[in-house]
Amino acid sequence: MDIIASKDNPRIRDCVRLSSQKKARVRAGLFVLEGVKLLEEAVRSGIEIESVYITRDCLDSGKSQLAVLEELSGKTFLVTDAAASRLFQSKTPQGVCAVCRIPEHCPDFDKKGRYLGLWDLQDPGNVGTMIRTADALGFDGVILSEGCCDLYNLKTVRAAMGSLFRMPLLVTDMQNFIRQHQKDLTFYASVVDADAPGITGIRFPAGSVMMIGNEGNGLSAEQVALCGNRVTIPMTGRAESFNAAMAATILMWEMSRQP
Repeated sequence: MDIIASKDNPRIRDCVRLSSQKKARVRAGLFVLEGVKLLEEAVRSGIEIESVYITRDCLDSGKSQLAVLEELSGKTFLVTDAAASRLFQSKTPQGVCAVCRIPEHCPDFDKKGRYLGLWDLQDPGNVGTMIRTADALGFDGVILSEGCCDLYNLKTVRAAMGSLFRMPLLVTDMQNFIRQHQKDLTFYASVVDADAPGITGIRFPAGSVMMIGNEGNGLSAEQVALCGNRVTIPMTGRAESFNAAMAATILMWEMSRQP
């Protein structure tokens, strides 16, 4: 296993650039993940691993799976404390990170699937949580507008907890997507409006897409009109609305309960 001792090593600089810059990720087709669990999930999901960087403490602690490291032999580098101080971006790093190839896993849209649509969501933690929830509830894909936060931001990758590697995802011009699929899919706009149909009273047809809007502004009137159907979560308390990720969880749960 080769040792990287300098924080100015070209590999360290490249890894930091990929961690912090979306343009670098898009240009290279690579992203960075941190943590033993995520590395194991990536390997199990068939994600192509370009390189792995691990500290001596992590290697000696037994937290890392030697079988994984042996599988990635020749791509794994031992980093000293000096190199690690620049390499890891997490506040409490586990001592291992990997540079991975961004996968291509676009959903195969059909009239029988259930999908989540995210329109201009900005919080990477919310987006990652929603992808993870969609995966857990058996959804067939997640559609994201081009205005959403970067899928391969470190915070998104961490919040998705491996679901990012498995879930079919599509980043697209949402308006064009809806117009192109209006005959094949039924779109529902989630709104905060007591006059909108409640989630528990709707019978969702096969091929439904639940659309979630921006955290601060929700879906605009134009976006709601384009979807064609409204849905709300009835609230009896005094809070004005749900957190976007919580609202998406409730809506997807109700959809998933129907056969």
